[in-house]
Amino acid sequence: MKKKIILISGYTVLIDQILKYMVSKAMINKTIVPNLLSFIYLKNKGVAFSALSNHRIFIIIASIILLGILIYYAKNDKFLKDENVNVSLGYGLLFGGIIGNLIDRIIRGYVVDFISLKLIVYNFPVFNIADLAITCGVIIILIYNLKNSKVSK
Repeated sequence: MKKKIILISGYTVLIDQILKYMVSKAMINKTIVPNLLSFIYLKNKGVAFSALSNHRIFIIIASIILLGILIYYAKNDKFLKDENVNVSLGYGLLFGGIIGNLIDRIIRGYVVDFISLKLIVYNFPVFNIADLAITCGVIIILIYNLKNSKVSK
């Protein structure tokens, strides 16, 4: 696997785990920007939107399998073979985010979520840096692949 992906994944996991540790120790509940951004300490025993709560072993196994499939896919991604920085960034963020949340599930038994974002009238579900990295990684990979793949008719 490419060194860039490993470095980006490592930094993502490190930042994610440091922030989760700090939030967990301080049990932070603080408004940063009124009506926009708050830190709210939550224990998420499920996945997105707390789906599959209390199915920890299943989520851990599914995460490991997904990570294996994505690593296989990344090794065969034609855009990575072209040394594309965007695709490396996308995979690095994706892997780092999955690993960051996997560490929480294995060690803590739940994922620490703490970022509460409100845009106008929509309150996003509380999330963490790993979730943000996963989302950004998927978006980067999808956009790049859509823009650079030949559509067969």
